[in-house]
Amino acid sequence: MNQFVLVANSTIDETADYYAAHDIRCASLSFTIDGQTIKEDFGATLPFHDFFEKLRAGSQSKTSQAQVGDYLSIFREACASGLDVVYLGFSSGLSGSYQAGCIAAREVGKEFPARTIRCVDTLAAAGGECVLVEHAWRMRDEGKTANECANEIEERKLQVVHLVTVDDLNHLWRGGRVSRTSAVLGTLVGIKPVIYLDNDGKLQVCHKIRGRKQSLEYLGDEMLRQLDEREQALRAAGKAAEALTVRAQPVRISHGDCEPDAQYLADYLRAHGVEQIAIRMIDTVIGSHTGPGVVALFGLGYERRAF
Repeated sequence: MNQFVLVANSTIDETADYYAAHDIRCASLSFTIDGQTIKEDFGATLPFHDFFEKLRAGSQSKTSQAQVGDYLSIFREACASGLDVVYLGFSSGLSGSYQAGCIAAREVGKEFPARTIRCVDTLAAAGGECVLVEHAWRMRDEGKTANECANEIEERKLQVVHLVTVDDLNHLWRGGRVSRTSAVLGTLVGIKPVIYLDNDGKLQVCHKIRGRKQSLEYLGDEMLRQLDEREQALRAAGKAAEALTVRAQPVRISHGDCEPDAQYLADYLRAHGVEQIAIRMIDTVIGSHTGPGVVALFGLGYERRAF
């Protein structure tokens, strides 16, 4: 029997069926586009392709964090049922959603002092967030306690690497990640920025590559280096059996309505021995900031770093 309820945000690049199949409660973020505000529902109200087509046509999308009231409802329902809670939050470096969850946890904790409510700032996003959520529901299903699960997620979260490239620098300019001059000049000469998520859970531009395929292969090469370094570290720690599983662990690719590019990266990784690759469309909140054409690669590696 499960000892805790697992809660995540809507930013893990998965489907409604995934949340249901793995009994994950969702605290959704929202976005507003063309005067319509939508609480993220995995493309039910506005299909992902249509959303990115709107961005391509010049529409602007503004985002809002998950609300305290949503967390209160989820946490109270769990605690009233005699269950503990583990909430894995979207990076505090990108959203106030995690803080909203903490506010709700403190309030509900006063009402149910016998229950454990653990809030973990994953410092992760999109498929990287999902890597941690997937590990959490597996631990829950194995009978681990809320504290055991939360502690293990805390230990491994900074090993989840996020490697990103975007097709259009103008969305990053609007988000304050590059200057307007860089955006204009980069677009003219075909420069593709390469980005990673740092240990504070914030996006950092670390390189600018000329050419789309070159930028995708650059992401792939860094992931392969990360896997090699993780394997070596495990062997050095006397964990030879775990080291053998490194390239068999799932790697995730999220994309902004550019599946051929995601498939190109997946094929590149498979050609270098990566066995499990899941491809998903990036969610609408993150897609609001990256724009169409984003490709992001996630996996359990060695460390987050500029590359």
